Amino acid sequence: MTLVVLDPDGRYAAGCPGWLADAGEELHLVTGRAGAHPGFARVSVVERYERGTGAESAVLAAAARTPVRAVVAIAPGDQVRAACLRERFGLPGRSREAALALADSVAAHALLARAGIATTPRAEVRRVADLYWWAHRWGYPLAIRRRRGRDRPVIAEPGDEAALRAAVAGGLLPVDPAAVPGLTVEPAVTGEPRCDVDLPLPGALPVDPGLPYVVETVRGPDGDRLVHAVRYAPAVRPARELVRAQAGMGPLPAEVF
Repeated sequence: MTLVVLDPDGRYAAGCPGWLADAGEELHLVTGRAGAHPGFARVSVVERYERGTGAESAVLAAAARTPVRAVVAIAPGDQVRAACLRERFGLPGRSREAALALADSVAAHALLARAGIATTPRAEVRRVADLYWWAHRWGYPLAIRRRRGRDRPVIAEPGDEAALRAAVAGGLLPVDPAAVPGLTVEPAVTGEPRCDVDLPLPGALPVDPGLPYVVETVRGPDGDRLVHAVRYAPAVRPARELVRAQAGMGPLPAEVF
């Protein structure tokens, strides 16, 4: 049996051989960084790791040689990839849909809405007209954010139509109509969001120690708390715990720390 570790640049993988030493299984690292990776029985170095499908192909090739028992991934960019591979092999772990919700803010809002969980408004942006449409619906100020990633920063916050025109004229969206920008728009949030780790979201996201998340909530007009964002948050737990949980293993013995 094989435990596959996905790691784009090796920053998470270095500790895996020690953390998984008691697994008694072959460790196979799939990474974008060439060089020495001690402790792994196999290493597959993939060009264009983060943009291509080479990592998935390497894991499928590994599975053709020996059964894959678990796929371990800590980097935020690997979560959807790892979830798809688990589903392909019928392995336990977070589903593709749930992993996508932690990586994509529009997917998260759709999943929460389907589960009946109250959220702040948010919409994807595909063209300039979308911004004016939502400004008409919600009014100003608007917050325009990156759609994917952990931080999803506000890149523009127009307070009126003139400011929105200026942002658009400054190159907010790509000129090529075939290019879909990874942006969202929402009413600007007032007040500081409250952050909770692994806040239960029944029917939407399972609490999983191998993939911790942070839920941002804000106070709505009626005083109720609304979910504003859900993000994958690997930094809230030691990497060794995340690695072992995804491998289906318990905590390390105390003497290992």
